[in-house]
Amino acid sequence: MPKLYIDEFVGVSNRLETLPLAFAIQEAYGHQIILDWHELDSFTVAGTTRGKVGLLARIGAQRIRHCDRALFDTLRDKKIILRSLDGPDELLNPIYLETARRIKIAQPLAESIRRSFSALKGRPVVGVHVRHGDYELGDENTYRVDREWPAVPVWWYAETMRAIKRVQPDVAFFLSSTGDPRAFRELYDGLDVISLDALSTYTYKGAGHASTVNPVADMFALGCCPVILATPISGYSHWAANVFGNASDCIVPLPGATRDDPRRGKVRLHGARLPRWRAAGYTGSDTLDLGGQFADIDFGRPADLDWL
Repeated sequence: MPKLYIDEFVGVSNRLETLPLAFAIQEAYGHQIILDWHELDSFTVAGTTRGKVGLLARIGAQRIRHCDRALFDTLRDKKIILRSLDGPDELLNPIYLETARRIKIAQPLAESIRRSFSALKGRPVVGVHVRHGDYELGDENTYRVDREWPAVPVWWYAETMRAIKRVQPDVAFFLSSTGDPRAFRELYDGLDVISLDALSTYTYKGAGHASTVNPVADMFALGCCPVILATPISGYSHWAANVFGNASDCIVPLPGATRDDPRRGKVRLHGARLPRWRAAGYTGSDTLDLGGQFADIDFGRPADLDWL
């Protein structure tokens, strides 16, 4: 049986994006999928095996960073180290959500998520994903996308959270973030904000990816929120909003947003793959300009935990 390895070449949410291609290769050619990921003590992926990408695995392996159909058709009997986040649409689109359903969070973390949301006693909840760390702010006062990984200023989340509270006074917010959620003090001022108590043990990716909260549990919890204030381009926001659980409405900043004009857009891409989500963040495709309103977004919904 030929082997296909996926190592820790990027953060965990982007590694999830390699799985549909891995399963397409497995379906076509019978490869055994071997994951060398620290986080597999937090979740499982049905149809894969945990292992190491050591020296023997690397010898003679074909390293795939970009996979089109022509390359895909040559992979029979090849030992593969897979690092491609994309692949042939006709093969990946039909199995994308099916692949996500193979991913199951560990039960102790699922219970931590249920415990955190149960404290809200059925109140409406909006998720908030603050991705800083290796994402760069650049201009503190204006949201800009003139860099590869643009961070969203904290004030944009704060202004949008307060605007939502004016529409839905009983709303609570679930905060998922890099670093320590409590460090974002502006997001707690006059607002009801919760986060998980499941601590992270993962430090291997360095300070740019470090989080106080277990990042796997945090992403699954974010996926329980029917509305998410997302970080455009981030694969973490994408998997929470568009892949895990049911469809979520994403509210995102529009380029040029300032405190005086915190421009917002709505993106709803349930079942779409990561390249389309990133195109929306960079170019504005698939993004509805909300024009200072919230269109038909329903803020009255509680967390959806049934899919965990």
